[in-house]
This record gives sequence, C-alpha cells and structure tokens, in this order.
Amino acid sequence: MGLNNQLKNSTQEAVPVDTEYRRIATSIPCPDDVVRIRQCVDAVPEVNGYQTGVIWEKAFGATVEDIAGNRWIDFTSTAVAANTGHGDSRIREAIKSYAEDGLLAQFSFNSRIRFDLIERLLDITPAHMDSVYLWTTGSETIESCYRAMMESYMKRTGENDGVVLSVEGDYHGCTLGAHELSGVHARKAWRSDNSTQINRLPFPSDDDPRGQQWGDYLLAALAERGVDCDCIAGVVVETFQGWGAKMLPVGYVQALRSLATDKGFPLAFDEVQTGFGRTGRLFGHEHYNIEADLICLGKGLSSSLPIAALVGRREFVDTLPPGEVTTTHAGHPLSCAAALANLDILFEERLVERAEALGLICRMKLEEIATKLAEQVKQVSGAGLLWAIHCHDQIDGVSGHEFARQVVNECVLRGVMLFHVNKNTVKICPPLVIEEAALREGIHVIGEVIQDLAQRAASI
Repeated sequence: MGLNNQLKNSTQEAVPVDTEYRRIATSIPCPDDVVRIRQCVDAVPEVNGYQTGVIWEKAFGATVEDIAGNRWIDFTSTAVAANTGHGDSRIREAIKSYAEDGLLAQFSFNSRIRFDLIERLLDITPAHMDSVYLWTTGSETIESCYRAMMESYMKRTGENDGVVLSVEGDYHGCTLGAHELSGVHARKAWRSDNSTQINRLPFPSDDDPRGQQWGDYLLAALAERGVDCDCIAGVVVETFQGWGAKMLPVGYVQALRSLATDKGFPLAFDEVQTGFGRTGRLFGHEHYNIEADLICLGKGLSSSLPIAALVGRREFVDTLPPGEVTTTHAGHPLSCAAALANLDILFEERLVERAEALGLICRMKLEEIATKLAEQVKQVSGAGLLWAIHCHDQIDGVSGHEFARQVVNECVLRGVMLFHVNKNTVKICPPLVIEEAALREGIHVIGEVIQDLAQRAASI
C-alpha cells in the first residue's frame, strides 16, 4: 500500500500551539505555502509527494520552521542525517570559508581536503580498517560494497558464482543493486529478470526458540535457502532495521561473524543511518561486540551536504584497478569541508555520549506510552536517538499502517515533525543536540496523539 500524495491534500486546520519549542499559528501548510504548492504540484512526480505538505524554510538545531514562522520539534533529522543538528554555525563557516578560496569541482583528481577527510575517517573507525572509498550518497556505498564483495570473491575463487546475502526487511537504498539488496527478495516487479547473486537471511526475534544455538540456526537457514557456504561472496546487514529501529539478536550476528571468518568472506554493516553516534555508539555495529570488515557511511557524516564513504579492510575495499570506476562529484571538496567540521562538533560536544543518555529517557517515556496504550502500541524498539513505535496490525478497524500515518499527520499539526516510513511504525530520530525538555515534550505529544486518535475511533 503506497502513501498518499501529501502535496495534493487539502489544507488542514490546526489548534494554535505556542511553547518554547513549538509554534503553530496558521493552517497547515500555511496559506503562502499552499499557493506555492499549487504552482508547482503538477511538476513534482507523485513518488516525491509522500511527506507532509509543509515547506521547510529554515532549520536550526532541533527545530524546523516554515515561512509563516510555524515551528516544529524535529524528530526526523531529515531522515536520520542531521546528527549534529541543523545549520550549525561551525559547519556553515567551514563551507563558506572553503567556498571562498577552495575547489568547487574536483572529479577524480586529488586534493588536500579529501586526504584530510580520509585520514580522519581512518582515525575514528576501528584500527583494522585501512581503506576509504569516498562517495556521494549512502546508496552508492552499498553499490560499491556489493561490487567489492563480488570482485574479491572472483579473485579469491576464480569463479563468478558468488552470492551476496542481506537480511529480510532491510533497506539499503533505491539504486539498482541497493534496491535488490533491500526488502524481502531481490526480484522487483519492475524488472523482468531475477538476480541469482542475492539471497536473504531471516530476521529472527530474540526469543526465537531455534536461536539457542545461533550457529546452528544460521547454517539451517542457509541450507533452507539453498546457499552453499563456500559460495558466499559477502553479507550486508542493516545494523538496525531503519524503518523499525530494530536490532538483530546479538548471538545471531556473532554467528555471522564466525562464519565469515571461517569462510573468508566479508561481513559489512550498513551504517548510513546508524553511524556517527545515532544509537549511542559511534557506530551501530558496536552493539554486537564484533569486528566489521566493511562499513557503509553517509547521512550523519556531514549532517548537511551529500557525502558518503565505504570504509574497511583493504583486501575487500581495494578490488578494482585504476580508472575502472570514475565519479564526478564523489568526495566533493565542499562536502569534505562540511564533514570535517561535523566530526569536530560530534566529538567536541560529546554527542555520542549525549545520544546514549537521551536514549535512556526515550526508552522510559516510550515504554510508558506502550504500557498505557497497549491496545494501540505493540512494542517500542531502538537505542540512543533512533526509536520506533510499532502499532498493532489492526486498531479499531483501521490497519496499523494507516494508524501510523494518522499519528504522523496529527503530530505535524501539533508541532512535532515526523516522517512516514510506509510501515505500521512511527519513527523517532531527533538530532543528537536536542534539548532534553524538547525531547520529552515531543514524546508527550506523540502519546497524546495516539490516545486522542484511539478515543476518536472508539467514539465512532
């Protein structure tokens, strides 16, 4: 079931709100934005109209504003990207300063600032990682990771029958290879062929009785899927499933690590959403107490301009000869400047530790909501400042999918910016700089909305 085109929805009246962190004083979208939307809506593809019709005008720290001065507590971080907040003056100054005198285009030529970022990434990533492949978006890092796995497998075995594994329900992006690695199966309705180079591992629950011996569980799952362990080219795991902020069982991932070490294939983690402090660890895979061979980074790397990186062991990253792949904008110098400033902020402000501490508040307040509204909320999951409220499949005759949409829409009307994930979950991922009072207020609003929607449905 797809989402509605929010740009074509009618203007919604909102109850006035005025707190330290929220201000709603007009209908939503505001009248001036409605005019602008009507001018442009037919030029915007339907696929790009699924989020709120609010037109963002400004964003600072953990708040977002429109042109009318309506202000929202941001629980999106622009899709888990603005880890150090919106528009930090130090990032703005770094971009401005470099733009005045530095490179504005670079292609595959060298620059000092690109080397500076590579060295910084090697400094903060695990010591066994010794190679950095810069890109523009997270999807590109997945694509390069996928190809690196296949190339290294062919070099190792002399064969091209390798299979890359991902996990059922994971999301890795929308470019071709990343899209095939995402979801439940590699086959997509819009493609006539079926990739034989991709297969799926199950996403088990912590209490799965078969998981008492995770190594045996893993081998059984591979056998069920017809996967020869000697033909595995690599495994790509979304560290937390983004749509639901869900971790895999630790023992399961440790079994994957053992198998990868035994068979010599790389284990990679998609850290595009979970990297740079988001889960209360610098990198999300640290929760599993294992070593990764490759990590895919993006979003929070700069908290602003587009930049991404594949970081890992040279034997897996450095698989292609010079010139085999060229990129026009990957590792763009302005983006490198933003990323370097962003990393300074992340460590100077101790935002990783801050995310961990605020995550404890999230857990406490969200579990209170789950307990109080058990008929609507099935569970909550997450860590640090990446959380999700999971709605029941059916709530008073409405699908959990639709109920989650209603929660998101109503929260926006009340001054809390959320985004649709097209599932029966409400995702919560504010910038790591959010004030504790704003975090508590935003969660309180979500609880009020769920309760009000439930009461409204019960009265019908």
